[in-house]
Amino acid sequence: MTTRTGEPKAARTEEDVQRRRQRRRQKRPAAALSLTARGGIAAVFVLSLAGALLDFSFLPGLVFVAACVLAAMFTKPADLPTLVVAPPVVYFLATLTAELAATLSGGSVLRSLFIAVPLELGARAPWLLAGTALAFAIAWRRGLPEVWREISLKASGFRLTQERQTEEDPVRWDD
Repeated sequence: MTTRTGEPKAARTEEDVQRRRQRRRQKRPAAALSLTARGGIAAVFVLSLAGALLDFSFLPGLVFVAACVLAAMFTKPADLPTLVVAPPVVYFLATLTAELAATLSGGSVLRSLFIAVPLELGARAPWLLAGTALAFAIAWRRGLPEVWREISLKASGFRLTQERQTEEDPVRWDD
């Protein structure tokens, strides 16, 4: 199997990874604001929670989509894999927190957990899908495939991975 440049896939080294990173840095100007994955996830959570607490028609979904887009635009490229898988969980936690906060004003906790949260998630499912898809698309454009390749290269260098490939089959069928 070969890469796009015609080199064998096994010929990729740490030097290749460093050269790709350098080219990527030269192509893109540095953003004024740069978030880690934790910062991006926290921003999505806080904004989604604020939108869920305001709960005015389409506002929670719109705020969530905007938060996902902004987080994907300003998160460091190396942290994009973490960010793109987090929006559904973050949206669930924000909705759960907002519903539990609503129970503080005299509502039932069981009603909130078993009726209100699933209804809110179902009603906002298109917004959840749109926010997650847009975050993924922006992350893809910002270099997500290269980051996944780098992670794969690093994982292939781990001792356990190498031992699995070179170790003999422990089961002897010829005895």
